[in-house]
Amino acid sequence: MWEGAWLWRLKDRIDAKFMARLSDLPPMAAPPLPATVAAGVGAKHAGGKPLCAGCGAKVGAGALADALAALPVQTRGDLLTGAGDDAAVLRHGDGVQVMTTDHLRALTDDPRLMARIAAVHALGDIWAMGAAPQVALASVTLPRMSDRLQARTLSEIMQAAADIFGPEGAAIAGGHTAMGPEMTLGFTLTGLAARPVTKAGARAGCALILTKALGTGVLMAAEMARDAFGPDITHAWARMAQPQGAAARLLAPQAQAMTDVTGFGLAGHLLEMLDASGVAAEVDAAALPVLPGAAAATARHASSLAPANRAALAGRATLPEGALGALMVDPQTSGGLLAAVPAEAADALVAELRALGFDQAARIGDIVDGPPGLRVR
Repeated sequence: MWEGAWLWRLKDRIDAKFMARLSDLPPMAAPPLPATVAAGVGAKHAGGKPLCAGCGAKVGAGALADALAALPVQTRGDLLTGAGDDAAVLRHGDGVQVMTTDHLRALTDDPRLMARIAAVHALGDIWAMGAAPQVALASVTLPRMSDRLQARTLSEIMQAAADIFGPEGAAIAGGHTAMGPEMTLGFTLTGLAARPVTKAGARAGCALILTKALGTGVLMAAEMARDAFGPDITHAWARMAQPQGAAARLLAPQAQAMTDVTGFGLAGHLLEMLDASGVAAEVDAAALPVLPGAAAATARHASSLAPANRAALAGRATLPEGALGALMVDPQTSGGLLAAVPAEAADALVAELRALGFDQAARIGDIVDGPPGLRVR
């Protein structure tokens, strides 16, 4: 019978080699392109990186603006606003009803977590309009699986979504299911408000408040490359799944303008507010809240949508070099609410937001006079 210290050293080497195979994982590979693709796809994806999930999979702002510009102007008497805001606004009795839709490619294989993130993400447009959620319709695409697993997965998704919508007063009234190459979850929502809080209305002298930290896009890109720390990813998932109803109810009564920061990044969505309001903004780079690990990740990774977000800012925004500039164009899945509020109320609102559990809420800058544009100080 063999024995001795040499045998333990051999066993330790074998065990370490085996464990290294479990911890040193290869980056996620991009799926091969089909034989027939649309013009330009091969060049666009020549880098071989997989397409980001979540809001990183959105169509770029430039392409979207070109498409929307071709739509006819809506003149219905009950439609008060349209493509420029976070949700459509319709007359409803003495108030308004808002309506929005959103869906996400899954950024985690956990259906419960993904459902919570997708529900919070979709609700962002309702909250940003200062409305109370009313009704939700679900749109669920599942990958191929057995009937038994379909039923179990759908049950988990709908229960997790109900756990988000229920406390906000919204009922899931129905929806649609399909099978496809990957899990995609979305919701169409309505909400009610006495008056909508739109992107217009920001005035010089207002302060800008952001309720959540930046960095979800680049962290998810790093995760796909197997180059992220587990605690940073779980922290980001938890923040994406954090409902913002309490924050919206606090901010809406004093907000002159409000939106949610999602696919076009902080800079892109702030510019939408500035365009609607006819003012400029100065952002304090040092005040920007950042998720753990996100700043370091920008040195090696970027979300699929980040280059298009940066291109859309050409001539309209001066961003800082390095991580903070990258984070300002980083697409956010279930990102924070961005509100323009009276400057004298800003500090108290930030303190109340932090007491509500938005521990990285921050006053990030100010609205100033001038043509719509963004400066960083």
